[in-house]
Amino acid sequence: MRARQERSRTGAVAAVAAVSLLAGCGNPPDGEPVAESIPRLTFHPCDGIGPDARVAAGIDGKVPVRFEDREEPYQDWACSFRLDDPYSSVVVSSAGKLLSKSENDKRLTLVEDTQIGEHRTLVHDFPGGLQCVASVDFDNAVLEIMVMYKRVGVETADQACPLALKVAQDLSPWFPEHL
Repeated sequence: MRARQERSRTGAVAAVAAVSLLAGCGNPPDGEPVAESIPRLTFHPCDGIGPDARVAAGIDGKVPVRFEDREEPYQDWACSFRLDDPYSSVVVSSAGKLLSKSENDKRLTLVEDTQIGEHRTLVHDFPGGLQCVASVDFDNAVLEIMVMYKRVGVETADQACPLALKVAQDLSPWFPEHL
């Protein structure tokens, strides 16, 4: 009886492995390539942006607000900080998505395509969300720095977008190797 259970378990594991392997191969019927698997995130901004990085970026010393971690449609770990000058909030998130997702998002207006260290960085205005986003490429993930506008201290996208880029640049010496 025990040998039969072991064979049954082994067969089930083999079936799951075969289905997983087949699911990752080839192209779906519509000709679209199969999405590449993106590794799980390891860097949470609330934990990884330390006191020295916060001071350099003009972030106040208050405890950041941790948002609920999201797993679908991709991983997204976010944290809200307060900037001292101008007085505003900035949300920093690790997002398990490719930079091309932001680059091809029709809701975003490209303001600047630049480099921060070795990282390609796109700055977008997101008028529908009243925020500017600096998206820093980490190969298989993106570090996003978002500054809201139409708020006290930051009224326009022309103010918010350079601020998002500045915060990203100020944090760059403390960027992790991988997200």
